Amino acid sequence: MKWLTNKSGNGFPLVVAIVLAILMFSCAIFEYMRLTIIASGVRDAVQSSIIAVVAENYSNVYSSLRQSYSGGYLRSGNEWQEQVSIGHIYPQLQENLGLTQQGTRYAKLIGDQAEYSVSGLNVTLINAPFAPLSPSTTEQFTAEALIQLEVPLSFGWGHLPPMKAELHVKAIYMPRFNP
Repeated sequence: MKWLTNKSGNGFPLVVAIVLAILMFSCAIFEYMRLTIIASGVRDAVQSSIIAVVAENYSNVYSSLRQSYSGGYLRSGNEWQEQVSIGHIYPQLQENLGLTQQGTRYAKLIGDQAEYSVSGLNVTLINAPFAPLSPSTTEQFTAEALIQLEVPLSFGWGHLPPMKAELHVKAIYMPRFNP
C-alpha cells in the first residue's frame, strides 16, 4: 500500500498499465460481440434458407395432408413414394449473405480478405410417417441443417486461431390450418 501513497511522481507507469489493460479488455469484449453477431447472422440466414426449403416442399406435403396423410408422399402406380426435395440452400445463402465461392467454402469478403466463411453444409429432411395412427403425436416434416462457420479473429494480431463453430438449424413444417 506504500506505492499508493507515494507522491514522488512514479504513478505514470501505473496509469499507463491500467489504461492499456482497460483497452485490451475492451478489445476482447468487442471481438466477442463481433463473433456473436456474425454467428447469429449466419445462423439466421441458414434458418431462412431452411425455411425456404420446407416451404418449397409445401406442395408435396400439403397434398398428402389434404388426403389425410401427413408427409411428403406421392402416389405412383399402386404404391406411395416419398417425395421431398433438399432444395438449393447454398445459392440462397450466397444471395442473402453476399458470399463468394472459394473452392468448397463460401466466404464473405471485405476487400480481398475473408470476414468469415461457411462450409460443410449437411441438410437432413425428416419426412413425417406415412398414414400415422395418431397424427397429433407423430413427428412432423422437419428440415435440419448443420454448417461449419469459421471466423478469423481480428484480435491478437493474427496469432490466435480462427473461431470455428458448428451451427445447428432446424425448421418444422406446420400447416396453418389443420385438416
